[in-house]
Amino acid sequence: MNRRLALLLIAVAATLVARTASAQGQGQGQGQGEVTIGYQGLPYKSSGEAATGIQLSEGVLMHVGAGAEAGYDSNVFYQSIDPQGSAIIRTSLFADASNATRGGATGRISFNMRAGLTYRRYQSDNPDVQQYSNAWMPSAGLALSMASGQLGFGLADTFVRLEDPPYNANQPPITRYNNQASAELRWAPGGGRLTGTLRYTNMFDVIQGDFSYATSMTNAVMLDASWKWLPKTAVFVNVTQGFVTYLEEPTPKTSSYPLRVTAGLRGLLTEKTSVLLALGYTNAFYSSGPSTGGIWGSTFADLSFTVRPTMMSRVVLGYRHAFENSVISNFYYAETAYASYVQQIASRLALDLSGRYIYKNYQGLFDPQTLERVDNFFQVGATLDYFVRNWIYAGLGYAVLVNRSDVVSTVPVDVNYTKQQVFVRVGLTY
Repeated sequence: MNRRLALLLIAVAATLVARTASAQGQGQGQGQGEVTIGYQGLPYKSSGEAATGIQLSEGVLMHVGAGAEAGYDSNVFYQSIDPQGSAIIRTSLFADASNATRGGATGRISFNMRAGLTYRRYQSDNPDVQQYSNAWMPSAGLALSMASGQLGFGLADTFVRLEDPPYNANQPPITRYNNQASAELRWAPGGGRLTGTLRYTNMFDVIQGDFSYATSMTNAVMLDASWKWLPKTAVFVNVTQGFVTYLEEPTPKTSSYPLRVTAGLRGLLTEKTSVLLALGYTNAFYSSGPSTGGIWGSTFADLSFTVRPTMMSRVVLGYRHAFENSVISNFYYAETAYASYVQQIASRLALDLSGRYIYKNYQGLFDPQTLERVDNFFQVGATLDYFVRNWIYAGLGYAVLVNRSDVVSTVPVDVNYTKQQVFVRVGLTY
């Protein structure tokens, strides 16, 4: 693959081995969780091609890189009235080491380990914004895998710290520490037409600030079985059982035991078109308060099409119906539609456009004055990078977040906002 296009697709590839933390206890991500939607930030790792990298030892290659963005944030505190804007700077460093170049021979352990650090600074004279000027956000990950005959196993752990200004000034920042560990056993008898995966996942999600009461621990067990009825197309059945408990007292949140049972199709339909189709039963099983119910509320649906018209372009269209845990209620029903388009232009330009719409219908709101709430959330992102060389690029970025809410409350409530960010950016990966 052309190295320039590979750099553009880094964020997409990264999500294929990650799970979304926002869907606590609902099992492995599918559909939208596997495609990065919205503004594509600075790559956290290189393309991994052998043409670059530092040889640490025989078969072990390390990639390093750095990047910087400078721009403007139109609404630091997500406000609808008198939004506070600020100039913004972001920088990132990363290192990634792997022995994947060794080829994954039978009985050999392959590994990938990475570490990164992102620094964000708001450059503003406004004293409200200055309280949140600096944020340091480290991340790290380690994955081990081995296959021997029909059996394989894998271990993985990822950690990330995130920090964002609060929704009102003079409140503590919203800081999140998320650590997710997993262990899995894979089985592929005979020629591999039948495959099975058993995975256990543990996740600590520590939230500081106004939403600290939502700090939680999630355990989940997943069993996935598939049959390849075509060489690259499989019919599958997936069962995921989660156990979500909350660690702060007192808390309005309540333990839940989310279950999802789905069946579907995944893989190639044609040489250029792949699909994920999953349909099944889901239930939140909250220990108290409202829980999912009814035919549509107990239905999980996920449909995603990926088309590659050329070697230098990719189009993704998707729809997802599910429920998600919420920090302001027990949960919300979510209807999500998303699209993504990436294209290399004239061998040195790389374009990425994507967007998402989510209809959120909240159930079991904690604020007694808020009777009903339905949000319409829009997210759009775009980047255009020019690759001066295979290892250095410069570009432009744009992101917009919009929330339009229908709130029924006994007191006036305004949770609408529009947040835009624009960036110029430079970076290198080696």
